[in-house]
Amino acid sequence: MGKMHAITMQDGKINLDDIDIPQPGPGQVLVKSLACGICGSDLHLTRHTSDVFSVYKQLGLMDPGVEGTPGIMLGHEFAAEVVSYGPQTEGKFPPGTRVTGVPVLQSAGGAGVGVTPGLYGAYSEYFIADEALLIPIPEHVSSHAAATCEPLAVGLHSVNRSAVGVDDIALVAGCGTIGLAVMAALSIRGVKTILASDPQASKHAIAKAFGATRVVDPTQEDEVALAAELAGDNNVVIYECVGVYKLINGFIERAPKRAKLIITGVHTTPFEVNFAIPMVKEMDIRFSYYYTPEEFAECLQYIADGKVNWRAMCTGKVGIDGVSGAFDTLLKPNDHIKVIIEPWRKGALTAYSDEGG
Repeated sequence: MGKMHAITMQDGKINLDDIDIPQPGPGQVLVKSLACGICGSDLHLTRHTSDVFSVYKQLGLMDPGVEGTPGIMLGHEFAAEVVSYGPQTEGKFPPGTRVTGVPVLQSAGGAGVGVTPGLYGAYSEYFIADEALLIPIPEHVSSHAAATCEPLAVGLHSVNRSAVGVDDIALVAGCGTIGLAVMAALSIRGVKTILASDPQASKHAIAKAFGATRVVDPTQEDEVALAAELAGDNNVVIYECVGVYKLINGFIERAPKRAKLIITGVHTTPFEVNFAIPMVKEMDIRFSYYYTPEEFAECLQYIADGKVNWRAMCTGKVGIDGVSGAFDTLLKPNDHIKVIIEPWRKGALTAYSDEGG
């Protein structure tokens, strides 16, 4: 079918390659990528490739005998356009239909698109998706907006995992994309007190735009003590959305009795926890991973209904030949929240605008 530009991450480096356009197999659809968000997990994969592959091997997601670091075609927060169908498909959406969906290939054993070696990712011009997991994008919803559905679903799943009550005190650690997604879900759920914690002052205003009732700089104020003070007889629910393992013991040690800790950030570095402390406190420590197809569809409906200010989340956009430079920026201290890749064009990282999306 010809060649395409594809982004591959290998050994911590982002490469732009020319490869063959893939052919869809049974149950699969070839789609053209219209927009794809750069996710914090993509940055984590790039920073900590060997740690991630070690976890993959322990979980059986990679052959333990594989040596070195195979490349990964990144990209899982997508909006795309249907191109063609493989065998054993229904052809539910005509070619040209804009779609998004859960980035998992059930047809490949449940492997994650954009995070698994050997699969095509949505940073590239074309990639493969499962027909069964695709959802049509409403006509009035832009491709950029649809690309934010995936991280919003991560936030919604975290909130659902927590079983938070409307009178509980929600403390969201981290005002990046996932933290904001958690705040949006908490706000829609009707939780009355949402504390946001982030040392970057530039992110405080956007936290309030996503539902935070108060924003705390954790380097200046003990955010956990504040949450405990506000809670009274209600529970404190801490959402860890940073992905920095050194923070976790601090949350456990400072949390009040019967607090909940929902670990939503990506952690692949082993570290020690003294479980006697949360045991005596009768803490609930839960982990949140991905989301259900129903939660994904729910978030797309939130976007369609205007319940989430997705534009405020988007801070930059970039063409396919600018992805490497964008990673150079994002892997250093920066004020970006969500950068959208448009794989169909060229161009360096610029401030976000709706044009083209």
